[in-house]
Amino acid sequence: MESTDFQDYSPWSLALKIHELSEVGSSEFKSSELIENILEKNGFKVERGYKGIPTSFRAEITVGKGKPTVAFLAEYDALLGIGHACGHNLIAAANVFAAIDASRKIKDGTVVVIGTPDEEGTGDYSGSKILLANKGSFNDIDLVLGAHPGSEWNVASQALAVQDVEVTFKGRSSHEAANPDQGRSALDAAILTYTAVNMLRQHVRRDANVVMHGVIREGGGASNVTPDRSVLVFGIRSSDLNYHGVLMSRFETIVKGCCIATETEYTMKRIGPLFSTVKVNRTLSNFIREIIVSKGVEVPTVEETMKRLPGGSTDFANVTQVVPAIELHFQIAPAGTPWHSKKSLEAARSPEAKRPLATVIEVLSEAAQRYMKDPDLRKKIRNEFDHPVF
Repeated sequence: MESTDFQDYSPWSLALKIHELSEVGSSEFKSSELIENILEKNGFKVERGYKGIPTSFRAEITVGKGKPTVAFLAEYDALLGIGHACGHNLIAAANVFAAIDASRKIKDGTVVVIGTPDEEGTGDYSGSKILLANKGSFNDIDLVLGAHPGSEWNVASQALAVQDVEVTFKGRSSHEAANPDQGRSALDAAILTYTAVNMLRQHVRRDANVVMHGVIREGGGASNVTPDRSVLVFGIRSSDLNYHGVLMSRFETIVKGCCIATETEYTMKRIGPLFSTVKVNRTLSNFIREIIVSKGVEVPTVEETMKRLPGGSTDFANVTQVVPAIELHFQIAPAGTPWHSKKSLEAARSPEAKRPLATVIEVLSEAAQRYMKDPDLRKKIRNEFDHPVF
């Protein structure tokens, strides 16, 4: 990397640089190095390749007695084929500079920034927050803060549990005209499975917000040869983590049945870890909302937000299951803007995103400072985490 005075980076220039780099998950080498150097130049001790993940890091700075510990999670992976249409460049800038700001203003505490690659599920370290959680990365953390750009401000957004699955069907090839009776079509098995999953949608719990989406990734080559291999990829989602397990079982039953019907075989593997549902902490959510409102921003109430149907999935949800954590959403695009689109790609580098980015940095930094100074607040948040309010 070229020589740079990393202290001269602003939140906006960092966001634009990461947007320009546009590195996909598990390959964010330049983006993570850039962030690591900025944090190091601002007094943080940085551990690179954290927990064996090449583009992850843990940076921390201790002030006074060093307790409590607040962590900020930085994402910096782009979407394959389109770039930063999810705005992870802004996530990185927001969390990195909120941590730097908080570290300069607290009297007692430890500020941590954890680099969490591959939230989009592209490479070998897909859903790295889950991998990090499973390796105990949050065991010494008291509170986790994060922020995600979108088309509105809110707190207490929920998420769908999701598991991606790859099914490979194995058949027997033959000439489709000369020896059709000898063929066993792997493509038929894939198409039958795809159709059967469509039928399953009518027979699932309506309150579990079930979403099932898939593609046939491979289906054969020549039209006159029975395909002996076909690959189907599906994502299975639900807002009920326990019911998600039922759906996975029913999905595999469909695959088995379709293979029996087509006299083919299959192998199935899970792509990445299971993304969980969010464990909403109302005390923490209302605390963050209060700070946002104090900045002159209109934010729906926690109750209003929780009534909405969850529209996506995130590995941040798994963090909320192991430690009090919140990922607020901040507006960088007009309401209704489709995410993961060219419009959201442009929004993530548009000048209109600069002010919301500055505001969310203020919010996250203030939240960390107030949390560290207020033992009663810390106790309330922890009590609700240990005894959730439903």
